[in-house]
Amino acid sequence: DRKQLWSNHGLRSLSAHDLFYRQANAPGDEPYWRGAIWMPINFLALRALKHYAAHPNAPAAIAKQAASLYAELRENLLNTCIGEWDRTGSIWEHYDDVGGRGLRSHPFTGWTALVLNVMSEKYSV
Repeated sequence: DRKQLWSNHGLRSLSAHDLFYRQANAPGDEPYWRGAIWMPINFLALRALKHYAAHPNAPAAIAKQAASLYAELRENLLNTCIGEWDRTGSIWEHYDDVGGRGLRSHPFTGWTALVLNVMSEKYSV
């Protein structure tokens, strides 16, 4: 359901319909894991989609849908990360699920560096 986790910038860390979506963690502490786009979640989803798109035993309809979702999610994620790099010169800890802007720590080359694996389409760990 594209209204739950899917966004134009990647997969949300929490459904847009969840009670805690975009709610402060504590008074004065903006949301952290409550809807933002995080690279580890998206990396794992892309890895699984690529696997099922190419799996020899996957039914053709499933493989086709996995390949389509993979291509669209990858493009959304790369457009967000590269767009923010172009705008700010940084990669960020995570990204806003509505506008795609970088949030919190930057430059952040921890898990957001997984974007390089996404660019090269290398998902083995």
